[in-house]
Parts: sequence; C-alpha cells; structure tokens
Amino acid sequence: MKLHLSYYSEKAHISVHDEVIEIKQFQIIVWVSVSTPLFKEWAPNTPRIPAILDIGNNHNFAITKEQLGRWAGISSISLPMLKKARVAGRPGNLHRASLWLHSDNDPFSLKNEEGIAVLDGDWPHLPILGLRALTNTKLQTFIYGDTKRVLIRTPPKWYWPF
Repeated sequence: MKLHLSYYSEKAHISVHDEVIEIKQFQIIVWVSVSTPLFKEWAPNTPRIPAILDIGNNHNFAITKEQLGRWAGISSISLPMLKKARVAGRPGNLHRASLWLHSDNDPFSLKNEEGIAVLDGDWPHLPILGLRALTNTKLQTFIYGDTKRVLIRTPPKWYWPF
C-alpha cells in the first residue's frame, strides 16, 4: 500500500457528495470508507469520505453521527456498540466498523479492533483519522515539510524495524 498526499499553507476546498467543505491550512486530508463490520472486503459502491490525518489524535477514527449518516450512509445504530467514550471531551460511543484508507491503488483495510468513535454534536468539522489506526496497521508515515508532501505506506519487504 502506498499513498501520496499534499497539503497546503492556505485554505482549500473539497467536494463531498455535492457539498463544498473548507479545508484549513496545514490539514492533511485522506479519503476513507466506513462500513458495517459484516463487510470484510471493500465494496466499490462504499462511499469515500474525507478525514483529517491527525497524528496528535490517539484514537483510530472519530466521526459525528450526522457525518456518518450523511456521507457514509450508515446509521450508528447499525454498528455494534463497544462502549461509551469521550474524544477531546466530547461524548460518544465506540462502535465496531470496517475502515479503509484509499491509497494510490486499491483501498487498504485499517485495523481498528478498539472501534471507531461516533460522536454527538458537530465536532469535528471533518472526520479524524488518528495515529492509532496507522500504528495498529503498521503503516509508515513520512511528512516532508519542505515540499508539503506526505507518504503513507506499508513497510518495504526488506525493512528491519529498530
């Protein structure tokens, strides 16, 4: 799996299902898919939704109930609840779900045994993909500040962790 991204030092806009969403400066946007845990394989008709890559967030993935329904077409009721949670002081629940990161080729399944956080209210303005999802899936992440580029990849076969 390999994913090349860019980020910008000024505001930008993206389109999500006919909505125009503002991206703040220095936000790294990845595209993900969320589905019920019954689906172990990614289906091509699964909606792609944007998420902010936030390596300061120590969870897998956080999304509001409203975003989950509007963009992913899923009600939180259809996802098995694991337990109650708080993310950045906001109440919500951890739910079991399948989560995919869209790469330069095929979507890549992210390990998230602890579940995804489905939050009440209107925060965050975009879903958040946290460091735990990258770590649990053993992905390497490189941020090149000089060119405002990001590379997320599975380690090469010859890689020897230190």
